[in-house]
Amino acid sequence: MTVALTQAQLDTQPVIIGTGQVSAPHDAWPDIRSPLDLMAEAAQEALADAGGGIAAALDSITVVRVFSWDHGNAPRMLAARLGSGAHDLTYMPTGGNTPQMAVNDAARRLVTGEIECALVAGAEALAGKREAKKAGHRVDWEVDEAHRIPAEDSRDPCHASEMTHRMMLPILVYPLFEPALRVAAGRGPDEHVAFLGRLMSPFTDVAAKNPLAWFPTQRSPAELVAVTAENRMVSTPYTKYLNSVLEVNQGAALIMTTARRARELGVPEDRWVWFWGGADCNDIWYVTERVSYDASPGMERCYAAALETAGVGCDEISAFDLYSCFPSAVQLGMGALGLGEDDSRPRTVTGGLPYFGGPGNNYVTHAVAEMTRRLREEDDGVGLVTGNGWFVTKHSAGVYGSRPPAVPFTPVDATRLQADVDALDHPLIETQPGGEGTIDAYSVSYGKDGDPDAALALVRLDPGRRAVAISREEAVVSALVTEEHYGAAAQVAVAKNGMGNTFTI
Repeated sequence: MTVALTQAQLDTQPVIIGTGQVSAPHDAWPDIRSPLDLMAEAAQEALADAGGGIAAALDSITVVRVFSWDHGNAPRMLAARLGSGAHDLTYMPTGGNTPQMAVNDAARRLVTGEIECALVAGAEALAGKREAKKAGHRVDWEVDEAHRIPAEDSRDPCHASEMTHRMMLPILVYPLFEPALRVAAGRGPDEHVAFLGRLMSPFTDVAAKNPLAWFPTQRSPAELVAVTAENRMVSTPYTKYLNSVLEVNQGAALIMTTARRARELGVPEDRWVWFWGGADCNDIWYVTERVSYDASPGMERCYAAALETAGVGCDEISAFDLYSCFPSAVQLGMGALGLGEDDSRPRTVTGGLPYFGGPGNNYVTHAVAEMTRRLREEDDGVGLVTGNGWFVTKHSAGVYGSRPPAVPFTPVDATRLQADVDALDHPLIETQPGGEGTIDAYSVSYGKDGDPDAALALVRLDPGRRAVAISREEAVVSALVTEEHYGAAAQVAVAKNGMGNTFTI
């Protein structure tokens, strides 16, 4: 494609000039690195990757929110570790979408001149904390109490009724989407399980070749879905091998600037990867109030807007990294982009969250870093990276190119996208349900002993109301494990003890 930008326009385009990644599976007591240690190591690697001498140029540092330890003020502490005088310090809210959101925002501010050189970094060390506990110790990592940044999120991830029914647990929520997805695809339960193996096995192929992957093990489709002692059922239809893994020690960092500033800093152009465009959008916030469970309006609008502002179509993307915490997220992402099962383009460049590792909110920083590495090796590559926060709730996407874009970078109006989603007709949560409805979503959770213990369902009572309910009746649980019940009738009632709702079929 012929570049249509003037030199002045090209000079202001955002570029990634440095990346760093750390994976520390062998950290053991007492030498267990903290999240700050890991992100500082990744940031130093990113600075070196950009050619050195860049730390003094940083004027913006954004840190992805950390799960495994509250450092108090991680951005300030990271700046001190790097010897940076950056004045613009940001600590992101919770969400797997937030690394890409941070990139999108940095790009906007770079183009407008608010900042000149930005670092995005994050890390997790949950595996380290586990190893310390096993050794009989507790970690005591550094905390900046005097400059503490409070943990702030604008909205609770779950409705009170969802919380009552344990819907704050991703391992219980993401499987709920599967019945609608399989029925929409025309598959029966057994056929769909086989499909899930085919869907995720290529992710393991990528992870097996990635030296930073937490589980660099290639697994066949059948191996991923076969229930064994090592691969127990977690929540139907997901075995352990289909679930994201949070207990990792991993860190990643990105350095962004404009083409003009990169040239001034002496960064060789073969280190540049161009940021073409991005977008952010939320779904209907509460899972129980979603329009349906076989599509994501938020994803659809977010991805379409990112591609549109980048000036490309989905057919021009050479590689994807679709957020892959669970198979339902991958399927919804494919649906939003119109990707068929037979599309041969990579769905991941890292190996995905179940196999590369799922370091809390920070996975997408790794995905962008790996996409950057890949695009540096191509003359005409274009990559799409997506992020997902909470429960298919918050979405972010970014388009990256090995060459300059054909259109100037233009920030997307997130307010307009969000208004489109929020205006969609959708049911509201009924907290005091009674009577018959139809099952819109369901899953059965298993104990660590391998036995099913409870069925969770989202039941449509009428076009305007939907309720969450749980059943522990053996007959109900068994039926939902062995038979198709999407769209089936169910009786819903408030539990006799008043704590939540129950259902029967």
